[in-house]
Amino acid sequence: MTARPRVALIQTGGTIDSVGASRLDLAWYYETGERLPDGGLVASVPESGEFAAVEEKPFRRLSSSALTIRDWLELARTVEALLAGDDYAGVVLTHGTNTLEETAYFLHLALRSPKPVVLVGAIRPPSALSPDGPLNLLRAVQVAASPQARGHGVLVVANDTIHSARDVTKTAPFRVQAFQAPDLGPLGYADADGRVVFYHRHLRAGPDRPRFDLAGLDDLPRVDVVASYVGADGALVDAAVAAGTRGIVSAGTGGGRPTPAEDAALDRAAAAGVVVCQSSRVGSGRIPPSPSLRARGAVAADSLQPWKAKVLLALALTRTTDPDAVQDLFDRL
Repeated sequence: MTARPRVALIQTGGTIDSVGASRLDLAWYYETGERLPDGGLVASVPESGEFAAVEEKPFRRLSSSALTIRDWLELARTVEALLAGDDYAGVVLTHGTNTLEETAYFLHLALRSPKPVVLVGAIRPPSALSPDGPLNLLRAVQVAASPQARGHGVLVVANDTIHSARDVTKTAPFRVQAFQAPDLGPLGYADADGRVVFYHRHLRAGPDRPRFDLAGLDDLPRVDVVASYVGADGALVDAAVAAGTRGIVSAGTGGGRPTPAEDAALDRAAAAGVVVCQSSRVGSGRIPPSPSLRARGAVAADSLQPWKAKVLLALALTRTTDPDAVQDLFDRL
């Protein structure tokens, strides 16, 4: 009989282990402040034992909106240590869905192990009528235990669907199909028959992609995101510079256009040594490095959403402040 693979489970909190006031509490459950007891989440899905020996590892459980960069750094080091030996085939991280994609992309950029790291969350709490968390967790364990999941970078599993951390985003507050990759789609599925099936391999998630060295870091350079809108005057850009930002991601309108006043403020920021990255607020699509952006020393975000561009820019600034070198990282990652 073949031994089951061992999968480490780290819980960071979120809807997947929150307890609401009633079975119809689908929106305000976090206000109760209650969570499943230690071991309760795994115990609620005994079927996971058919695919892997799941072992819980301690970490802080809190709302995903309360996570900090320091939490990310500790989490990355914890995961890397778990995967360093032969003890575990993969790691599953439970996480609140509001910022799950940002944590996933950070880990995708930092972790070096080819073993599967899978982030999973839930839209409905376990106390709700028809919760999605238990099956999401089961599918995440299946993927983390699958040899096919090696070398894809960090993955997000939700609603039976396997996504690359680079491309996935939450598209709705309370819909179980909220996680989508609008431009490139999913990599595969953990399907109804129990099989894990991959159909694509992400060219920017290969084993030779650049990784960022976290050694000695206890924080990341400050990077701010400024969203554009009709009449924006650049005050938020100036305020970010005054607050000591090292980088600014401009979430421009449409094809990545700030207002003229914001453009002037972004030029002032660049002149002060701040690295400016131009993205779009629309949620999908690519912002190319146009001649005007290059002439102004700005970086184009490619197809990254503004909040993911912030993650990459902050990590890039630990390595270089040269806009051309930063652009090269955005073009490759």
